[in-house]
This record gives sequence, C-alpha cells and structure tokens, in this order.
Amino acid sequence: MPKQFPDPTVIDSSFRETFDIPEKTMSEFVESVCASRPNERAISFLGDHITYGELNERIDACIRGLLAIGFKEGDVFSFCMPNIPETVVLFYAVNRLGGICNMIHPLAPPAIVIDSMTSTGSRFLAFPELFLPRLASQLEEKCDTISLERVVVVPLAGSGDTISRLGLWLAKGRKALKTMPQSKHWILWKDMIKKGVSTSSVNLSEHGDPHRVAVYLHSGGTTADPKIIELSDHNFNVIAYQIVWAIGEQPGDLTITGHSMITILPLFHGFGLCIGMHSMLVNGQCCILVPQFSPDALASVIKKHRPTLMAGVPTLFEGILNSPAMKDVDFSCFKALFCGGDTLTPELKTRFDHFLSEHGSACKLREGYGLTETVTVCSLSHDRTSDRNGIGFPLACMKMKIVDPVSRETLPDGETGMICVSGPTVMKSYLNDPEATANAIRKHEDGEYWVETGDIGLRDPDGFYHFLSRIKRMIKVSGVPVYPSQVETLIAELPEVLQVAAIGIPHPYKMQVVKVFVSVREGTDRELLEEKIKETIRQQLLRYAVPEEIEYIDEFPKTAIGKIDARKLEEMELQRRDATERP
Repeated sequence: MPKQFPDPTVIDSSFRETFDIPEKTMSEFVESVCASRPNERAISFLGDHITYGELNERIDACIRGLLAIGFKEGDVFSFCMPNIPETVVLFYAVNRLGGICNMIHPLAPPAIVIDSMTSTGSRFLAFPELFLPRLASQLEEKCDTISLERVVVVPLAGSGDTISRLGLWLAKGRKALKTMPQSKHWILWKDMIKKGVSTSSVNLSEHGDPHRVAVYLHSGGTTADPKIIELSDHNFNVIAYQIVWAIGEQPGDLTITGHSMITILPLFHGFGLCIGMHSMLVNGQCCILVPQFSPDALASVIKKHRPTLMAGVPTLFEGILNSPAMKDVDFSCFKALFCGGDTLTPELKTRFDHFLSEHGSACKLREGYGLTETVTVCSLSHDRTSDRNGIGFPLACMKMKIVDPVSRETLPDGETGMICVSGPTVMKSYLNDPEATANAIRKHEDGEYWVETGDIGLRDPDGFYHFLSRIKRMIKVSGVPVYPSQVETLIAELPEVLQVAAIGIPHPYKMQVVKVFVSVREGTDRELLEEKIKETIRQQLLRYAVPEEIEYIDEFPKTAIGKIDARKLEEMELQRRDATERP
C-alpha cells in the first residue's frame, strides 16, 4: 500500500509520494498472488487457460528442472523466446533461483545470440523447436567456446489447446526437431521437467534481494552503440504498481478483478515484459499472450477474450486501422489503450480515437514515454488529458525535468531542452561499461541522480510533457539545429503519407541539409506532394528544415523492436553517395 495513494485523475504531479512496495523479488510477488487467488485465470494462450494455482505448479516444476540441469544462483539464462507460457514460467523460475534473465530478440541470427551470451557470461539458453534449423548448427559449434552448458528446446505450442498444438506440430515442429543436435548440451523442455521430478527441493523460503541485478535488457541501438542494461526486481515491481495506479486501481489490492491485458508486445523488451506480463501478474490479473501480431488474429482475440487493456507501438495501431478484419470488432471492452515505443503522431491519434468511438469505446489512446534505462514507461497521459498530444505526466514516484543539454541548467516551462528522468525505475548500470553509465546517469546541482535521456522535449506550465526528438539525430543546417521528429510529424499529418523519416545528408556549403524518405498511398501525385511537403515545412518551421531532397520508398528498414531505423537509412544514403562519387 502506498503511504499516500495518488489519484490518477489529478493533473498536478506535485502530490506524488513513493509507493511503500514490499521488499520482494518479482517471483516472490507472483508466488504470493498464486497463493491468494489460485483459481483465478493468470494466462490465456491459443485457447488454453492457466490459473494462478497451475502457474505456481509449473514454476515449481521448472525450478526443479533447472536445478537438475545444473542451474544455480547467479547464473545467467538467455531467452530467445516468443510470447508463450513457457517464457513466463521460465522467467519466474530463473528469478526465484536468484539467476539473471538475459532477454534476446527471438528472431536474432546466431551471431547476435552468441554475442549476447558471450557478453553476459550466459551458460544457459532456451528457444522454441521451430528455431532449430536457424540456430542449432552454429550454436553446437560454439558450445565449448562460449561455455554454453545447456540449450533447452521448447515446444512452441506446448501450452495451447489440443487442436492448436497438433496443428503446429504437424506443420513445422516435427520437421524442426530432426535438426536438434544429439550432444550433451541439448535437452527438450519436457525432458528437463521430467528430470526435475526426482530432484530434491531446495529451501527457497529465504527472501531474495530485490535490488540485485535480475534482468539484462538490450537497448535499441539507434541513437548510440548497443548496450546491455542491468535492471533489478525493484525496478520492475515499481512499474507494476505504477501501471495499475494509472488505470485507476489500487496497487497491491488483490480484490481487483476483471482486468486482462493483450500481451502482444514482445517479452524480450521492457514494454512487453513489464507492462504486458509482470504488471498483470503482480496484481492478480490475466495476460492474454499473443506470440505474433497480425490484425486478423488480434481481431479474433478481442472478440473471444474481451480484454480491458492493451499496449502497443504506433505501427500496431496503424495496422488495426488498416485491417478489414477490425471493421466489425466491438472495442467497448477496453478501459485503457497505451501507445509508446515511438512517436505517436497527432494524425494517427486522431484517427485511432475516432476509430475507438465508432467501435463502441469511450476511452482514447494514451501516449506514454520511456526508455530501457528506466525499464519502460516513465510518463503517461491521463484520462483527463487524453485529448492532448504529448507524453503526459511523470508516473507516481518518478521525476522529470527539461535541462539545457550543455549547462544542465533546468529550463523554464515552454523552452526546448533535454528530458531528464529520476526515480526508482532507473537502471543499476550498463553491463561492464562504467564510463557509459557515468555519462548516462549524472548527479545534478539539486543533489539527485538523473538519467540524461538524449531526447529533446518541453514541459507545459501545468507539468504536461512533450517529446520532440533525439539529440543524436539532430541535424545542423548551417549551424542551425533541425529536429527530425518535428519534420516527420508535420509530413505524417498529410493524408497522402503512410510513413516518413527525416535524416541529415552532407552538403558542401551548409554542412548538412534535410532529406526525407516517404511512403505514400496508391495513386498519389508525387510531384504535387513534393511541393506540398516543402510548403508545409516552410509554413511551420524555420527554412533550414525544408527538405533538400525527397525520396519515395515502399518499405522502411526497422530496428529489432519495430521502429523505423533512421541510422540504417543514413548508412544506406552514405554508401550510395560514396558509390556515386567514386571515379
């Protein structure tokens, strides 16, 4: 229970006080929920339902299996897993044993998996059987080199209903298993669980340290070199309380019923892992696991499960709008929908809010802001402010401010500067990189430590924040700063435009000029649109922001978490220019 329970509809953020969160690890939190409501639904997946009592039994069986294959406190277990129940079970089992969960993109190529395991000192790995053809041979070759002790091969549909399991097995699973190496390093999930049956239980009654390193998450890597971020149980537990507070419920109150979250965001990322999974299970609600996004599948999930909550990135909500399968779907079941992970354009928010109204929902899309250095979200718009465009107010326990990027002096409301964040969700450090950690988390004149996000924003007089751009993507045209996201936002509002990205390109006199990449709707007059784009920017921003070049492309490169990869566009542009300029 918090010392002073905050009202999520209050706009003034000065009232917030720290939640009095029990000193528990993530798994201890979930274990207590399982004991309190064993018959309530915890997970839904492919037509199957798992109660909290059953979840606890599966976690206990997994703990025994892990002990049987040699896993111990302090070990790192790498996850290359989609959104399936075994991911949830394994996560809390590793956590209960005092291990560290290293979350890797499930579609990562072998080189990235091996590099991640090497960087983190991981001796254990789990991935689905369907990934065997892609990963098995190269991992087997490297087992001794990287000290890989065990690879646990998981059935992709192991917890789905009988028809779903049979369909996936007959289609792909049986063929994939034929590529599994037969060496001592490899074991099937079911065999690990069987092996654990005869394992003597260890005393797990002592509380773990919720402030130890519990999770390794990987940064997106678009604004700097990729980094591995060390996060604690406490970091995750605070956000689990914050999110329930943000939907108007009381954190830690296990009498709350009726909420379910579509967990469609990937669990290898803080957004999916903490918001989609942990925040629901800590508060006794239900996760509806969706292993892969498709509008048709999502429409079916909404019709069948009638969820109350969903979090997604802008591309997900754009996909919903463009899907014929969503035309007859009733959205009245939703109490809150959250958008983060990338900039939500005013145009997309307006269209999606209209869609919600037409499909029976009284709620509006609520934009949030966060970064992996704070696990995920640290600010969110409230119900009362959901009409406004922006990233809202700091969540309970969190502080934000806008500073001058050079002097670090706090700037007045309305002035543009760097967003800084402080609070109990801030990471412990970057793994094995004290210099980068010191550069990211700095002690300011107020005596507090702040994450210097590298993001540009501003604050309104009432404390409402706006995200504008990332400092390291700033373009300087004749020495004048141009923020790509401002250019992108204006162009994205044009009805002909589907997606847009702005980058800086070299110029012999101005040093840099703006180039935009645009994908457009079918039938668009491109010559007319080019002039419309330039006039729009000319009318809204300084002349330095008017694009020097406009290129039309059909498909954008994306990062591992689905954002437009502006860095990749820059690399492609430079390579093309180098090739053109060669004699």
